[in-house]
Amino acid sequence: MRFADLQSWLDWQETLHSAEIELGLERIRQVARNLAIPAAWPVPVITVAGTNGKGSSVAMLEAIYQHAGYRVGSYTSPHLLHYNERIKINRQAVSDELICQAFDKIDHARQMPAGDDISLTYFEFGTLAALYILSQAELDIVILEVGLGGRLDAVNIIDAEVALITPIAIDHQSWLGDDRNTIGAEKAGIIKAGCHTVYNDPEPVAAILQKAQELNSEIYCLNKHFQAHSEPETAGWHYRSDSLQLRDLPRPALPGLHQLDNAAGAIQVSQILSETLPVSAASIARAMTDSQLPGRFQCLSHQPDIIVDVAHNEHALSTLASNLQQLPSPGRTLAVLAMLEDKALGEALGQIDAEIDRYYLAGLQGNRALSAESLTQRIQEGVSSDKLCTHDTVQAALEHALSEAMSDDRIIIFGSFLTVSAAMKYLTESASKDLGN
Repeated sequence: MRFADLQSWLDWQETLHSAEIELGLERIRQVARNLAIPAAWPVPVITVAGTNGKGSSVAMLEAIYQHAGYRVGSYTSPHLLHYNERIKINRQAVSDELICQAFDKIDHARQMPAGDDISLTYFEFGTLAALYILSQAELDIVILEVGLGGRLDAVNIIDAEVALITPIAIDHQSWLGDDRNTIGAEKAGIIKAGCHTVYNDPEPVAAILQKAQELNSEIYCLNKHFQAHSEPETAGWHYRSDSLQLRDLPRPALPGLHQLDNAAGAIQVSQILSETLPVSAASIARAMTDSQLPGRFQCLSHQPDIIVDVAHNEHALSTLASNLQQLPSPGRTLAVLAMLEDKALGEALGQIDAEIDRYYLAGLQGNRALSAESLTQRIQEGVSSDKLCTHDTVQAALEHALSEAMSDDRIIIFGSFLTVSAAMKYLTESASKDLGN
């Protein structure tokens, strides 16, 4: 084995390929064939693509099927604190040892007789590891989250029985396009001939509907074939489709009204697969209160409230702003913000700026990261300069915010998975030090 520990493998993978992101399936398909990973699996596969809501949808599907008594495997990305979070069996992250063994298999499978080894990106290595581990496990159902796009994403080498597409928004324009329909066409690449498609977007784009029609994929659209219905004065909500009605379901544990649509999409998927894997109304109800997804409007502590959210595009920040409005704070709202360079900052921050009293800007590390100075320059036109202060790191920005926060204020940390991860690690380490004292 090339390396004995997981971190060494990951460090090496970051230097292996010439580009951090390279869309395309030829290289990964070749290695998958060498690993005997099939395109069609003996158990149902659900592939989840979209701009926002993918992680929530996967979490709800995992919970539904586990509560129904099935063994469920899943692959998501990126992770927050530990790489193992990406690959789960029955909602439990797999071990370092299992991932290292998969990496070793992949390393050998990419080696060619002539010495011209197949180069893989960090993401492709991880996707192959997930597919290898899940294909070797004794599972009843597999859920795969697309990392970027759909048509050329590494996950798309697997043929899904159900393609779940969540709301489409403007993001990753350098790779996917500048408008929702063009981006939707890339996401629609997960639709395969004859599969079922669940399109969970309140504002559907034509490209996805057209792709489903071209491939003879029966498509189920939110608010047309299924819907979530709730009344403000009631605690529960109702799911309705052409074939099923579920009344007085508990609200999803994941925060935000938009989670009702995500839940409805997950239930619709479960109904499509009900002949093979039936689930009861009781399993669905339990799943609503038991779905777990860190980093999505997650409150970590109080006095002051510290909330983390991985929101990083215009649509997600609009949802974040709505969540903040629904839970008003008696004090100020202080924002710790760090983002990647491929984001439309002006449009994104325009959705939430009215909710923020002060920004603590921070830099990130990595190929696509924005330094604190660049972040400040890019948002100064749309945000009052007296609301801004700049720090080199998320840790420094959060320390400053904490030092200025009163007990009735709240601190919202957002802009990237990397931002939330850095903040959570710092807060965990600080809590450990306090306990040690």
